[in-house]
Amino acid sequence: MRKRLLAALFGSFLLAGCLPKPTVLTMDQIRRMDYGSYPRNYEQLIKRHLAQTLIDPHSVMYGGFTRPRKYLHVHKNQYVAAGQISYYPSYMVCARVNAKNSYGGYTGWQTHAFFIKNGEVINSDQHPLKCDSQDEIVLDIEALANVEVQP
Repeated sequence: MRKRLLAALFGSFLLAGCLPKPTVLTMDQIRRMDYGSYPRNYEQLIKRHLAQTLIDPHSVMYGGFTRPRKYLHVHKNQYVAAGQISYYPSYMVCARVNAKNSYGGYTGWQTHAFFIKNGEVINSDQHPLKCDSQDEIVLDIEALANVEVQP
């Protein structure tokens, strides 16, 4: 029993030694990334985006917008052998919206995050946790990315 425990412990140490070192990012590097131009007309951009994507764009109601904040999404491409890490900087604006669905009923108030870069909404996500962040730059690092952020 003791030999098995010792072998299991030794094996786990060997496997732990095989883990790659995390990619280190400093806050200085994060601040210097290209987030695009500050979206002064963010409300108009979001309204135009929703007009093009909603089933019934005339039914949409807005419950407010947050000011644009820098946002960085860190993604590891799991299909590449080396596991290349990609960085997607943009500005994030959160908005509360309510619109009709395909059945004609309102969906209820929902918080959505809209990601804007150089005057264009490049993505949107219904993820209120990001919207609650009070950080200077909102970081969204995927679990598999193996990135360490240092001050």
